Amino acid sequence: MGLPSGTRRRVTGLRREEVTVLAHVGTTWYTWLEQGRDIHPSEEVLVSIAEALRLAPEERAHLFRLGGYRGRAESPETGAIDDRLQTMLETVMPFPAMVHDVVYQWQSYNSTYRYLVGDADEITDGSCIVQLLENPEWKHAFRDDPNELRLLTAKLRTSFAEFPDDPRWPNLLERLRRHTDFSRHWDSGNVVRESSTSKVIDNPWVGRLDLISVGFVVQEDRRLTLSVHQPTNPASKDRLEQLQRLIDSDEVTAASRYA
Repeated sequence: MGLPSGTRRRVTGLRREEVTVLAHVGTTWYTWLEQGRDIHPSEEVLVSIAEALRLAPEERAHLFRLGGYRGRAESPETGAIDDRLQTMLETVMPFPAMVHDVVYQWQSYNSTYRYLVGDADEITDGSCIVQLLENPEWKHAFRDDPNELRLLTAKLRTSFAEFPDDPRWPNLLERLRRHTDFSRHWDSGNVVRESSTSKVIDNPWVGRLDLISVGFVVQEDRRLTLSVHQPTNPASKDRLEQLQRLIDSDEVTAASRYA
């Protein structure tokens, strides 16, 4: 490999000199890092060290946390949607479920969420709050309920406080602030992590759905949240099952929309 020889580490694995070559850092600097000196490593350097050491996700998170990069510690490059999350989305059917990130952008969803309001596959901007503000179909489905926008804005503000380093915030907030109602709720300073308030959605195919959402933060990447919408009464559960039957039989797009 062309790696220099040197004193072997006291633990099994790469020698210090091998780590510095693979991570493209100086041996003296890396020694100081191991000793806990106040050297303020950059995020890029920590990424290189993590890759050189082939750290596991939790080890990478610990390294970033020690380096002062809390945001990266919450999301240590474990990948986006893996097979386990995708399986979970399908397992909770017929309950609508999706995975969103810190700016409430969809990352993935199951079939009943796809058809919860129209067809989500036809939407180019999978942002929950953008759809609520700018998509007439979404506004109608949520009955123009001002409480829905208020709660979602408060959740977004909480996320902004926890993950301010996400580069998408400036453009997103500039866009959202064009809407007076959003600006009013945002400037109120209200924050909400989770809300047990029920929501009513008029589904185009099966009618009224009374739902409550439950969020589960993904431990391997805490910038992702699995959100499951549960029915709050038997009628809504029956309608979700009816919606799934339409989806499973490929009849949903051809079915008459609910009047």
